[in-house]
This record gives sequence, structure tokens and C-alpha cells, in this order.
Amino acid sequence: MFNFSQKGTIKYLESRVLKECDFVTHAFCTRRGGVSEGKFADLNFSLQEGDGEEAVSRNREILAASFGLSVGQFFVANQVHGDEILVIDNDSLDIAGDRSCDFDAIISDRPGLAIGISTADCVPVLMADRKKGVIGVVHAGWKGTSLKIAAKAVNTFVRRFSSSTMDIIAVIGPAIGRCCYQVDGVVFEAMREDANREYFFSRCDEKGKWMLDLPLANRLQIQDAGVPSGNISLSGICTSCRRDIFFSHRRERSGTGRQLSFIMLK
Repeated sequence: MFNFSQKGTIKYLESRVLKECDFVTHAFCTRRGGVSEGKFADLNFSLQEGDGEEAVSRNREILAASFGLSVGQFFVANQVHGDEILVIDNDSLDIAGDRSCDFDAIISDRPGLAIGISTADCVPVLMADRKKGVIGVVHAGWKGTSLKIAAKAVNTFVRRFSSSTMDIIAVIGPAIGRCCYQVDGVVFEAMREDANREYFFSRCDEKGKWMLDLPLANRLQIQDAGVPSGNISLSGICTSCRRDIFFSHRRERSGTGRQLSFIMLK
């Protein structure tokens, strides 16, 4: 369901299902293909952990050029681990001068705008309505997952764009897997009300700790929102395990880069 591909120096993961949608361009970027050095090597898109502004700017230029776009066509929200969703449609104000919106999901029907999120373990979700020509991107860490941001994104497709859930495709990209994501009681309790909790939490040897399957939690959430299971796909790639190709905050503990995932209506 997924393939590694390359444009220029940029190595990225693509969904075969989304690739068949000829009205979109998309990519789950890896950490390969940029100019950052050291612990940020080498395709880092974030300034938050201490990488130089010049390197990050150059990485953005390289990505845009590789996909035949301009840097100005990318819109990446300032993620705050909440459940706020930005809708960019024909009624939206001009967003060209505002690149610091505090949202964790973006949904748009505006062609030529590459909406994206950056991650280093959290779950990136790309969505597309095959009939309405609407796209979405979701950033879901454990806090966003506990707030059901992925399900709320599906509901926004339906409410704002009259989408049918039967036409929505949801693609869950590389994120930390159950194999590496140990959490404590705070996270476990935050998801107490989730009816599927028994499926994505499992006990571990350490008392008061659990292993959390964050991608599965989001898959079940999207499915419960009405998207058919056959329309949802997971990469199955753990960012913590794949040091060679993905950044991982949990693995590095601190001071690591962020990879970008984006989708755009052509």
C-alpha cells in the first residue's frame, strides 16, 4: 500500500491509494535529502529544536523545487497538540501572510496549496474526498488522539463540504509504533472514555505503564466516524525503529528534527 520514492534528493513515502487520485500530490517526507547537519541530518523542517534558520529554509526550498512548487505554496500550521481544525475554502481570508496558525489539522478545497504537518513520532494523517475534491492533514499525538482530532476532521469534511464518509480516503503515515511507545497512567486515563481502548493499549512489564499503538487508535477513530475500513491504510512503519530514515523524539529524547507530510490539490 506504500512505496518509497524519490524526487531530486528528496526521499519520501507515498501511498499507492493517494497516488491513484490524479487530483492530488502528496508525500510523507523522510529525513533524507536536505542540508541540515548533526542530529538534524538532514531534511529537517523545524526550528524548534535548535537547527539553523538557513538550513531549514534551504530544506524547504529543496522540497518545493523537487515537487515543482514554490515555498509560498506550502502552509504548515503551528501544532499545539490540541483538536482545533483550520478550514481553508473560498470563504477563507487570505492566509498568505499568516504562517503561524495554532491548529493541529487543516482541511481545504483550495487548489495549489500544499497543506502539511511536521512530526517526529506523532501520527500524520492525510485525507482526501475522491468526489468532492477536498483534502485534509491531521497531526495526532496522544493528546490529539485523546481529543479525537482525526474523527473531528472526518466530521468537518461532512459538515463543511457535504462529503460522504464513503468517499473519504484516510492514509496514516509513519509514526511511533506499539513496539516503542511506552506511556504512563496519565495517557492511559486520558483515553478512558474511548470504547476501543482495549485494542490499542497493552500491558508491559513495568507497573503502571502501557504500550500504546497510536496509529491503530487513530485508524479505529476514523473508522468509528464512518469511513469504511477499506478506505483507511497504515504505513506500519515505526519512526523510532527506523533511525536510518526518520526522526524520532522518543528515541532521541530531545533535540531532533521533524519530517514533513503534505497533500495538495493540483
